[in-house]
Amino acid sequence: MSDERLILSSAAPDGRIDGLAVVDRGRAPLVVCTGFYKLWSWAPLRDEWLERPLAYAFAEDPLAAEYPDAKNDIDSVAVAVSGERVVLAAGGDEQGAAIWDLDSGELLRGTTYNEPYVSSIVTVKGEGPPLFAASSGVHWDGVQVWGLPCEEPPLELAAGPVWDLATARIGGRSLVVGGGEEGVEVWNVANGEQVASFSMDDGQRSYAVALSQLDDRPVVVAGTDSGKVYMFDLSGDEDGDPVHEPSTGHEGRINALDVAMIGDRGVVVTGGEDGTVRIWDLASGRQVGPPLISHDSSVEAVTVTMMRDRPVALTAGRDGVIRVWDLTF
Repeated sequence: MSDERLILSSAAPDGRIDGLAVVDRGRAPLVVCTGFYKLWSWAPLRDEWLERPLAYAFAEDPLAAEYPDAKNDIDSVAVAVSGERVVLAAGGDEQGAAIWDLDSGELLRGTTYNEPYVSSIVTVKGEGPPLFAASSGVHWDGVQVWGLPCEEPPLELAAGPVWDLATARIGGRSLVVGGGEEGVEVWNVANGEQVASFSMDDGQRSYAVALSQLDDRPVVVAGTDSGKVYMFDLSGDEDGDPVHEPSTGHEGRINALDVAMIGDRGVVVTGGEDGTVRIWDLASGRQVGPPLISHDSSVEAVTVTMMRDRPVALTAGRDGVIRVWDLTF
């Protein structure tokens, strides 16, 4: 085991971190993460934390007056740049998805007590105004895609319970992948049609997914509740079978993962309930180096980004510390 790739670590002011997202502001990454009923931003180059108060998401719901002491309950966050401002989409185990202006905290699109809760929310990779996709785990089947302006109804993507979402722009298409109780499903956001679906061995469930490319082929990566990492070919050449044998190493569930191209090499970064972060070669499925071990408990979030022109992985979890890992080889 090793922590030789560790560049930086910083503790959130309020302990546990459930989710995080990254946005670039003038080549300086800004990390947005959820705490206990609070939202924080972290500027890693200055190691500066800032609490971000948000207007109550249910403000326009007639029932809001009955809960004067209620607070936003957000576990999953996504961010995007819209014109001159950064917009935040977020929701949680007891709150539907809403959109805010990150800097002012102004509510741009609220939610109601009748809307589905959120297990995962992501920024859709594509062109035009920002779009977000949200799923609700066991609370509600399917995936919704929506954004601004508020008047536009959400696009409904048919699916079973979905625990995690990821997006990518591949081959001119904005794709969304969802992992959940019934395996992995992929949709084309432009028309809402399902592109593919995949199942893991022995009915394993997927709690972490990503989209990437391997030798110019689109691929799906999925982490399961048994600690395995699967990769499936979206081109249709593999008849739904994994590209290679599932990768193993984690003891327990994989909670989060992300993918990156480091030069011409694709890698997958995973975080698990065992508290380890692991790096895998996308093409072979083999683990790259020893596990990264600095977290004291379950890793809940993994995001790959750039920092000072260097590819890095940000990881966080129940120990309330964000860690930055060097991904250069």
